[in-house]
Amino acid sequence: MAVRTRRQRQQEEEKKQKRLPYAAAAAIAAVVAAHYYNATVIRSDDLGTGTMFDRIAPHYDKANDFMSLGLHHGWREALIAGLDISSNDNALDLATGTADVAILQGKRGATVLGVDPSKNMLDIGRGKVTEAGLDDVVTLELGDATSLNLNSSIYDKITISFGIRNIPDIDSALREMRRVSKQGALLGVLEFALPESGLLAPVARAFVSVVVPVLGAVLSGARFDEYAHLARSIAEFPSPDKFRERIAAAGFEAREPQLFACGAVVLYVATAV
Repeated sequence: MAVRTRRQRQQEEEKKQKRLPYAAAAAIAAVVAAHYYNATVIRSDDLGTGTMFDRIAPHYDKANDFMSLGLHHGWREALIAGLDISSNDNALDLATGTADVAILQGKRGATVLGVDPSKNMLDIGRGKVTEAGLDDVVTLELGDATSLNLNSSIYDKITISFGIRNIPDIDSALREMRRVSKQGALLGVLEFALPESGLLAPVARAFVSVVVPVLGAVLSGARFDEYAHLARSIAEFPSPDKFRERIAAAGFEAREPQLFACGAVVLYVATAV
């Protein structure tokens, strides 16, 4: 039996180390190819709907943490701070998802109704609400932002974070938000955008357009087309100036938007007039 020398073993180990980057690249390519194939063969007809979010709900929070490097928590905190949520507020959180924003509002003492079209997302959110000890002040319900089963002029604060671009009729949703708002109520919308200027704008655009669909699909177990929808919906969403005009057309007076992440995330705050 041939006996390998120490030198031979070292050389074989060096060859293995050199092959590792190629193996990793091949693995990534295989994952991307598999998701791309799945996306082209099985086309979802429910992209952006509650049914789609039902499928990705189990991994949604972890995927968000990873893809935003945890920064989405700070963006939501900025939303709450911008609306000056207090214990006197009756608040409505639309597209509440797993209830992160509703929980932040509840921790400030507000009475909160969270509405979302995904049952599975709400089930996870209810667990988080209970864990936070906020069952007395935060309620989560299934619902459609364009047709709320709510009385008019009852809310002091209305929020929607990273959800309005998934609503087919954005203007109808904005009008419905105004209908349920009291005079002088504050609306807060947190949404993605494709940065148009700045040194890091190309990097931010590439991350949202290319990295997010692949990374989101891999981390969540979703099909590639489900997270590719995220990139498309961001690209198709109105620019900050255009969206402010649509907010105004619904009956709100919008402030200058606040930008985060090199302009890839925008906070809109408006007053019901």
